[in-house]
Amino acid sequence: MLDNVQNILMIRRGAIGDILFTLPAYHLLRANFPNSKISFLVKDSYSQVLQGFPGLDEKLFIRKKDLSSSNIVTLWNMSRELFKTVQSHNFQLAIDFVGHGEQAFFLWLANIQHRWGSIKTRKPLRQYFYSNYFIRNMDTVHIIDQHLKLLERGGLTSFPVKNEYVVPKENLEKAEYIFKHLGLSLNQPTLYIQPFTGDGVAGKMWPLDRYVSVADYCQRQGMQVLFGGAPDEREKLTAVAERFPVAAGQADLVTSIALAKLSSVIVGGDTGLMHAAVAVGKRTVMLVGPTNYFRIGPYQHPEWAIRPPSGNVIEDISVTQVIEGIITAINEL
Repeated sequence: MLDNVQNILMIRRGAIGDILFTLPAYHLLRANFPNSKISFLVKDSYSQVLQGFPGLDEKLFIRKKDLSSSNIVTLWNMSRELFKTVQSHNFQLAIDFVGHGEQAFFLWLANIQHRWGSIKTRKPLRQYFYSNYFIRNMDTVHIIDQHLKLLERGGLTSFPVKNEYVVPKENLEKAEYIFKHLGLSLNQPTLYIQPFTGDGVAGKMWPLDRYVSVADYCQRQGMQVLFGGAPDEREKLTAVAERFPVAAGQADLVTSIALAKLSSVIVGGDTGLMHAAVAVGKRTVMLVGPTNYFRIGPYQHPEWAIRPPSGNVIEDISVTQVIEGIITAINEL
């Protein structure tokens, strides 16, 4: 039934962590369709993360500014342009990893033969427009594995799960330069701290002063410490930069992932950089509050998550808990 599939479209508009959760599905598609063209539809503001999807043939963009517009004409023109682009590619298989109703209808209207959708809850109309769907309401199963179940329901051959993000050589070279520029050695144990979450959700962020306390302890134990962050977070780290190397403002997203790859242990909250660190094979210590760590925690390693002793308030996680988690991580290296 899938013998005629030559052009494949993957859809996950954002955010960074959610896009990274489609990486094993991408590898499974590539294993099943080694000679087919695979394209990825994403918001332009998140497209950079796809640089680590090895062999991805093409990126298709939705302009985030247009998508958030309240102007009907802007939205109509964006939708019309996108529809023409999708139709012109002659996709035979489209996989929608979020399962929005409008996207289900869009793919049906584009006359794509195989339309697969990952649906959050049972929606009869939405299910009608997909030719294959999976309802991802399994609280104790990671989203990555639920995406893979969608592909398996479509008849794809299973292979060992491959959650491998490949950092481009140029970004690794930039990261090495930043290491040296900041006075860090590539041969010394390094703790990479990602203190902020990309979406800025307060309930997912541990207080910055506690990260500093962790950094103080680790530095006294002989570890190098590097604080990461997005360019617009540099100002928040002004005081930190007086005491520790700070890469925020010097590294784009993929170079930040490369910095994590060069480090020994990565600590932070539920954010895209942490999931990328897992995908480049690094040991992480993830602080989670409201996050369901089984579904969206460190993939295949829920034990790497540090949780509040009771409830889900991330501020209840103590500095001692995090330090103990880092010591455990170092002993596992």
